[in-house]
Amino acid sequence: MPKRTGSTDSNVLELINKLKKKSAETNASLWKTVANKIEKPRRQRAAVNLSKINRHTKANDIAVVPGSVLSSGDLKHKVTIAALRFSEGAREKINSANGKVITLEELLESGLKVSKMKIII
Repeated sequence: MPKRTGSTDSNVLELINKLKKKSAETNASLWKTVANKIEKPRRQRAAVNLSKINRHTKANDIAVVPGSVLSSGDLKHKVTIAALRFSEGAREKINSANGKVITLEELLESGLKVSKMKIII
């Protein structure tokens, strides 16, 4: 029998279940896509630099990262970023650009429109 891959962290597993449940309730495929990306083993999850977020977003967008946000590059406009994890440098740069750092669980409970969100992988 192959060894189990994927997250064993109970908090992450609970978040995955919440995302799938929200997807079923709202018929929004964004939540299911994010859940599927987080379900992967940690080495296969997205690790996104701020430079990529800066290129693919505009001011006041909501970026969803199903993985980690790293601090390489600069953020030149105000963006709300929701991710599983943030490096300390990334947090500092986002806050200095007047952006907002939130967890995926906070985003899920916020009730913001899915149409304004962009998944950055």
